[in-house]
Amino acid sequence: MPEVRLDCPLCGVLVSEGDPPTPGSCPGCGARYVGGTARPQGAAQAALAAFGIEGDPETLTRALFDVAPESGVAVTSDRRDGFYAWWVFVSDGAAQGRLATLAN
Repeated sequence: MPEVRLDCPLCGVLVSEGDPPTPGSCPGCGARYVGGTARPQGAAQAALAAFGIEGDPETLTRALFDVAPESGVAVTSDRRDGFYAWWVFVSDGAAQGRLATLAN
C-alpha cells in the first residue's frame, strides 16, 4: 500500500501520513475534512452531503479553487505515488455558511 500524506490547507498541520486518510478533523485547527475521491467534484459532493447543504458540486468545485484558505474552506489533494485523492476542509460553523454560499 502506498504511503499517503495529507496536510491541512487551512493551518498547514500534518493531518495524516502512512495509510490512506479517512474523513475526520484536523488535529491543528479542528477543521472537518471529507472526500478522498478521484476528482475534486467528488470531494465537493461529499462536503455538501456531510454538511447537509443543497448545491451544485461543479459550482462549489470552481469556487473552492478561487477562494483563499483564510475563508475557512479549501480544496486540496493528498500526496501519494501514482495518483492522489481530493479533500474539502471546512473550519467551523461560519465556514459552513460560506460553503453553502459557494455552492449556489
